[in-house]
Amino acid sequence: MKNNRFQTVVVALVGAAIVFGLFRFNYHPDYYNNLYDRYLIVNMLALIWAPMATVLLVFRASPEAFGFAAPKSRRVWVVTGVLFVGAFFLVMLASRMPAFQHYYPLFKWYRGFEPAFEGYPATNPFTTAPWLMVYALASYGMYLFCWEFFFRGFLLFGLQRSLGPVIAILLQGIAFGLLHWGKPEMLPSFAGGVILGALALSARSFLPAFVLHWALSISLDVMVILYRSH
Repeated sequence: MKNNRFQTVVVALVGAAIVFGLFRFNYHPDYYNNLYDRYLIVNMLALIWAPMATVLLVFRASPEAFGFAAPKSRRVWVVTGVLFVGAFFLVMLASRMPAFQHYYPLFKWYRGFEPAFEGYPATNPFTTAPWLMVYALASYGMYLFCWEFFFRGFLLFGLQRSLGPVIAILLQGIAFGLLHWGKPEMLPSFAGGVILGALALSARSFLPAFVLHWALSISLDVMVILYRSH
């Protein structure tokens, strides 16, 4: 019990520091000079390497205890598929909203993606610079892998041992929503964080949440681009 409380306190402190640090970094483009790769590296270091170092060096625990493992049951992938289908229709609606069309895809705001988005939305980035867009979506998948481990792995499993599943799901959902500050999906992201948290906890793995999040992210980018460049 004491060990669980110690882990909870450390996870809460480390998690709060990471959320605060990334909030400061991500919302001040001057820190990374609007360079996508720099943004990516700093976020990945904060979201997976710092938590993983805490798990291995401070707790001396297995990453599997923090959701870094394959799901035990195949049924969770059926649930993940059902959630994707349900959320896909919401993404379709969002892709037609001006706020989402203005904000997404994120890559157009970063230096280095000018070849893909030159002439956009009159041109389609997937035909203008296909390999650059493949890199964008693949690298963003790496980012989301780290993102999901932090929220649906490190925070969720680290907090639930002494706080219980409900409070742990709510707390990581709130932290998740806060890092969507200023995005058009900020308010729905709180509910999304809770759903992803429940999915990860039931699977004892953050991987289904990662797959779902990445699939929806790609879907939104593709639909916004196709709708605007049509």
